Amino acid sequence: MTEHGRDIAARLKETFYAYTNRLARNQQETLGPSEIGSPCDRRIAMSLLRVSPTNPGGDNWASFVGICVHQGLADMFLWANAGTGRYAVEIPLKFPNAYVPHGTGDLLDRTLLMFLDHKLMGRWSLDKLSTKGPSPTYRVQVHTYAYGARLKGEKVERVAIVGWPREASSLDDLYVWEEPYDASIAIDALARVESIAAAIKRYEGEPQQVARKFLTADDCRFCPFYSPGDSEGERGCNGKR
Repeated sequence: MTEHGRDIAARLKETFYAYTNRLARNQQETLGPSEIGSPCDRRIAMSLLRVSPTNPGGDNWASFVGICVHQGLADMFLWANAGTGRYAVEIPLKFPNAYVPHGTGDLLDRTLLMFLDHKLMGRWSLDKLSTKGPSPTYRVQVHTYAYGARLKGEKVERVAIVGWPREASSLDDLYVWEEPYDASIAIDALARVESIAAAIKRYEGEPQQVARKFLTADDCRFCPFYSPGDSEGERGCNGKR
């Protein structure tokens, strides 16, 4: 780039960071269905304890692209709905849980009686979804959305995770994982959050000290609290027990 081009790029990035850092998605104050399926108790405990994130997970570009694609898909299904009532998009949901009070689900298909969750995925993630199925986090998330829809009186019999190809130039690699809806998956996940919250109240000390009482799991890569250089766990979590 020319010197002028570099200056423009810097200004564009500055505007982007200022905008995306204020998005509601980055300012959530309570846990959502996308978090409660993590196999790591400490990660959930740190969220409940309001520990400040130490792992920003990049510069928000990937999440921004995901948000834009989700909005485009919502617009597409609103168009496809055409007043028929078949599709409901961006559905506000409530749960009987003080720590996970609400969420927003991507798509309900009232003809297929299916709740679908959109995931924008790279090649590696799509391969993993197709060969090993979804992560526990994704699976709990979509069943929790379906549970919330059921509480609203919707009829849901199956759930699906739709892997939309982020890197491809066509939809040839679009992959859909689906299974029967199981309310116990959501109920158990919500109960686990309550159990962790109850355990937190039994400990005394600074939030990071309390968090270290909880066991870790192996989903560190995108954890907002992952801080591998923090050997004593004073700011975040180093991923060790």
